[in-house]
Amino acid sequence: MSSIKIRKVGNSLGVIFPKEIQEALNITEGDAIDVTVLGGNRVVLDSHLPHHSNWTFKDEKLSSEDQKWLDADLEDENDKPPRW
Repeated sequence: MSSIKIRKVGNSLGVIFPKEIQEALNITEGDAIDVTVLGGNRVVLDSHLPHHSNWTFKDEKLSSEDQKWLDADLEDENDKPPRW
């Protein structure tokens, strides 16, 4: 079990994950994690899968459908950057 100190970041609160938690969740700077509140003071952190550009495949040939999916442009031309 690790303790994490909550820090003020601008008008928000933030946390710094110790190395053992970073390794357990397989996260690095800029990654997104899901936070689920279970009730009371309990939460679950779940890391997203790494971006597909970081995936590697060994000794397996991808189907043409899978290759099209990996090569697809995932951004919609109507997507707008978030406003903070």
